[in-house]
Amino acid sequence: MTTVPLPGFLPADALNEFRKFDGPLIYLAAPLGHPDPSVRQERFDSVNRYCGYLIRQHELVFSPLSFGATLDEDAISNSAWYALGLQMLSRCDELRILGLDGWQDSVGVTLETRYARQLRIPVSVADPSSYDVKLLHGN
Repeated sequence: MTTVPLPGFLPADALNEFRKFDGPLIYLAAPLGHPDPSVRQERFDSVNRYCGYLIRQHELVFSPLSFGATLDEDAISNSAWYALGLQMLSRCDELRILGLDGWQDSVGVTLETRYARQLRIPVSVADPSSYDVKLLHGN
């Protein structure tokens, strides 16, 4: 159950929106790496479009790809980035994979999926065109 902010903390319209975001926390995984920069950019854009869609549906979503885009590339090592992502995943209620081309071969998505299964976190995949969601593992 979410704790509602103190009266007067949020404007009434924001408080109404706050109350709608009370579902499970989704960790959104997707492949990013590719030798072609235009493919990487399209994957990044697809993830952000899907995040926007989920937020408009009042879904709580954390996307490491969206979050990490604002970080200085030299600010964090790959090993620290993986550790941060897995720590965030451990606090989520679902791992949802955006099923972009290459997701089944992605080192990062594979790592996240294995860890989610180890923690018994449900794993699902969303079709990148229709956004239909299919459960892969778990409840």
